[in-house]
Amino acid sequence: MRNTPALRLLGVLVGIGLLFVLLLPLAVGRPDPDADAPLPKDVVRKPPEYGKGRAHRAERLSWPLELAKQLARPKAAPRPGEWLFEHPEDGQLVRDLILERPGGGWPRGRVLYLVAIGELSPPQTALVERTAELLTHFFQIRVTVLPPLPSRLVPPERRRDRDFGEQWQTEPILEALPGLRPDDAAGLMAITAVDLYPGPEWNFVFGEARYGERVGVMSLWRNGDLEKEPTLALSRTVATAAHELGHMLGLQHCVAFECVMNGANSQAESDAMPLEPCPACLEKLKVRLGLDPVRRARDVELASRDAGLPTGSFTPLFALWRDAGVAMP
Repeated sequence: MRNTPALRLLGVLVGIGLLFVLLLPLAVGRPDPDADAPLPKDVVRKPPEYGKGRAHRAERLSWPLELAKQLARPKAAPRPGEWLFEHPEDGQLVRDLILERPGGGWPRGRVLYLVAIGELSPPQTALVERTAELLTHFFQIRVTVLPPLPSRLVPPERRRDRDFGEQWQTEPILEALPGLRPDDAAGLMAITAVDLYPGPEWNFVFGEARYGERVGVMSLWRNGDLEKEPTLALSRTVATAAHELGHMLGLQHCVAFECVMNGANSQAESDAMPLEPCPACLEKLKVRLGLDPVRRARDVELASRDAGLPTGSFTPLFALWRDAGVAMP
């Protein structure tokens, strides 16, 4: 075959093309070799964190709680349908809570009260009593159950029928409770067996609280079958009560870590939350109530174990504190 000028030009062009292909990765940079590589079976890729919680996670806490941050899981970035996706929140720093302290000081009440509205079955009544015992350890102050209030507190026009039964609107309950709150109350929580909704545009709500009035209401309706799953029902009841009572004490939804003070838009999201406050929210309870977080942790661990609730998170926490020289009760 004759080596014509055309063939020589074609050879040069092919050579340039091959050289371009070889040098292109060096020009644009190589991709991260781990970006799409399969992880070992015992390694879990960390979920992305909620961006607005970075400043909260960086806030300096008192010594034992600052240490505990090593074990706390950062709040994950929300997925569609979850609370923070539907209600993006900036959250509340510890110093925000301190700045929100009223001019005359925090309310002096040192008792948390629970009160039923309407009729509760004997197992539901026992559930409320057990919840009160656990909350005493949770907040390190006395929790008392008051005699029940009549269901007529919710007028007919604030009730609606759903395919699963009746729902009560929270507003008339929250409006009535401040006048019924004892003088020594740090908070008053109403509990009902009827499902709740806060307004016409909402499907339901697990509970609702009003910060300034230190009152709240929650429902047992979605907490599970007491006969078939008593431990689950207790866990859900304690979690909702602790969350709403935390609001009454001035805590807003937590955006720093996975925490009992996270907002929840569904039962699945609520069930995925820890039963315990994160270190930042415990710092707020320390500011608000003067509790000792180390003694509190030991009390809650013992009470939870006795109630059959999970206690696994306390084992590494106690080991961390001991190794750091924190005095354990």
